[in-house]
Amino acid sequence: MSIKKTGKEILNHFQSGVSYMIPLVTAAGLLTSIAVILGGSGVWDQTDTFWGVVRLIGQTGLQFIVPMISGYIAYSIADRPGLAPAFICGMIANQMGTGFIGGMFTGLAVGYLVNALKKVPIPAQIMSLKSLILIPFIATAIVGLVLWYIVGTPITAATETLTNWLNGMSGTNSALLAAILGAMMAFDMGGPVNKIAYAFGVASFSAGSYAISTAMLMAIAIPPFGMFLATLLNKKLYSEAERDNGKTAIIMGAVGITEGTIPFAVADPLRVIPSIVVGTATACAVNGFFGITQQTMLATFMAIPFTSNPILYCVSILVGGLVTAIMVNALKSFKVKRAIKMDAGNGE
Repeated sequence: MSIKKTGKEILNHFQSGVSYMIPLVTAAGLLTSIAVILGGSGVWDQTDTFWGVVRLIGQTGLQFIVPMISGYIAYSIADRPGLAPAFICGMIANQMGTGFIGGMFTGLAVGYLVNALKKVPIPAQIMSLKSLILIPFIATAIVGLVLWYIVGTPITAATETLTNWLNGMSGTNSALLAAILGAMMAFDMGGPVNKIAYAFGVASFSAGSYAISTAMLMAIAIPPFGMFLATLLNKKLYSEAERDNGKTAIIMGAVGITEGTIPFAVADPLRVIPSIVVGTATACAVNGFFGITQQTMLATFMAIPFTSNPILYCVSILVGGLVTAIMVNALKSFKVKRAIKMDAGNGE
């Protein structure tokens, strides 16, 4: 198998793991967000108040991010026999502080090891025990021990170093990181690149790195907002159906769904995708430069009241939306003008 094919396969397994994780993040993240919104920032240290308990429930759910990623990456590779060993090793990875990188490692290691163990011939008398006992036992023991004694500590050290470096970012550096995350979120609108950035942002949120999670969450609705503005600024470039799609996109964006942009991207990928990537990166960069954060899991517009500076946060959103709209309309205008020139040339 070629390196390119293997890399694509691993990326697909990782995307599968993140997809299974999303309902967990939605439930736990919203509970945590509601607790912080209604109970105040003090709920992070409380368990003797109602909102403190709600925060505890949500935060407990977020602690399962690493085991969930691990378990369902392994499930994607090896089906059910990979689940239990990967959940166990993922919990160990979480306790060691490896972050979602540890979850990726244990998921991949367990999945491919289980697949290899399935092919090992054994006597017919104990065949029924193979999937039930032998494979889970061997896979859990091997990957767990390798994680604890060999790879876990370096991953933890690298994760801590990265987290400290990211938390120490400010000004231009913070803007650059936010721009990269924004671009990744917008690039494939729910695809593998988007999910990598999403997982990174969620893991950062659960670790208290709110600058990173803010950038990731802000990026969610910039593409649909930008395309909605584009249909308003130059209606002649869009069909009636596309203008209707623009209205649908802004409604979806308002509740934190990027996928409202997909019809535009499918119809004209060469102009729409670069525009939403640049616009979203710009919005996140401006917000990162201002140093604005929010401590909820709410996306873009819903997060406005809970940001450290709502006015500048809104300015960042507006800038990103306008950059997207102006760029995509300019590119579409060039296309139209070129088509007119070609028609004129053919007419001659």
